[in-house]
Amino acid sequence: MKKIVAFIANFVLVLSAPSWAAAQDRSIYDQNRPIGWGAVDGGITGSEDENPVVVTTLEELEAALDKKSKTTKKTIYIKGVIRVDGQFSIKDQENKTIYGLPGAAFENTTHSAVKDESGILQLSRCKNFIIRNMTFRGAGAYDIDGKDNLILYGSEHIWIDHCDFQDGVDGNLDCSNGSDYICVSWCRFRYLIAPWAGGSGGSDDHRFTNLWGSSDSQGAKDEGHLRTTFANCWWDEGCRERMPRIRFAKMHILNCLYSSSVANYCIGVGYKCNAYVEKCAFTSEAARKKAWAKYATKSGYTDYNITLTGCIGASDVQSRSGSIEYFTPLSVYDYEGYDASLVESVVTNEKNGAGATLQIKEGEKYTTSLSSPKEGRQHDALSYNLSGKKVDGNYRGVTIQQGRKFIQR
Repeated sequence: MKKIVAFIANFVLVLSAPSWAAAQDRSIYDQNRPIGWGAVDGGITGSEDENPVVVTTLEELEAALDKKSKTTKKTIYIKGVIRVDGQFSIKDQENKTIYGLPGAAFENTTHSAVKDESGILQLSRCKNFIIRNMTFRGAGAYDIDGKDNLILYGSEHIWIDHCDFQDGVDGNLDCSNGSDYICVSWCRFRYLIAPWAGGSGGSDDHRFTNLWGSSDSQGAKDEGHLRTTFANCWWDEGCRERMPRIRFAKMHILNCLYSSSVANYCIGVGYKCNAYVEKCAFTSEAARKKAWAKYATKSGYTDYNITLTGCIGASDVQSRSGSIEYFTPLSVYDYEGYDASLVESVVTNEKNGAGATLQIKEGEKYTTSLSSPKEGRQHDALSYNLSGKKVDGNYRGVTIQQGRKFIQR
């Protein structure tokens, strides 16, 4: 037994020793670049801060996204509040960066039972696109099969960073239709408006914030896609469900905060979800009560995988149905995280935590300082039983994987 304990201790020491100082400064924790899946297969560079333009209206934004030069690099600074009266669709655009100057917002606050009058922004078939430091302000949750504050639809290599999503009618930020290589970092999700009752969908409280994969039957479009990293995000007050709810995706949720007092559940595990939830903090009583819930339950749609490790308020566990191997981020890309005990203080920092907290200046080249994206590297995610013997992902029982102990069931 002494040999086994020594083996585990050494393994943990090598792989889980913190590499960042224990401080709350964003310069320590915010790498100012897309990480995880956003750094795979070429990474995300957006406009590289070329060809800057400042816009203050929807018409100016549409003109800046010139349909005749969809692949031309363009850096768009949003100044003030841009109001929409229905979802504005950005289609087939590549190599773009949208920056919100302090106080910038997209807004649709009109309460309507007409679903086409809801929603704010859709990225449709876009590539290499960055949105940073924007507030998305909706009209309040209303179950009318409406539209989202932001939806990623058939888009790839998208980085959403330091945005504040408020009061989406259907969702705050959703992703579907084969979107891929997504990084959502330092974003805040919340509901400030009481949910609207009486919607045609039947739910009087549709504060369901993030849906990844629209339905179980969309495997032809979504399977093998929807690969996403959520890092340093905050599901704040008012979030009821879907933080996020996941189908098909290999998803990494790292250093995120769950503090909503009204959560029915936090992470929804749907059909062919393969989620790795790491060093997150579930701080409210409601979040701790149900950090995750299984929703892969219908006949023919029961397969799922989830790993929780190193979190506060949720026990380490691996659970699955079916034979799909557990997703381990280190088998695809390099990354760094910090201890879950620091998550609440880091993410809620008003000066530089989650949300639209960046002090971007007009014309400032804010993203060209990005370090080169780290390409995903392939290596084995090793697992061992308590005798120190290497085992494969089908092993049932207590294992040591990447320096931590899991109970597989």
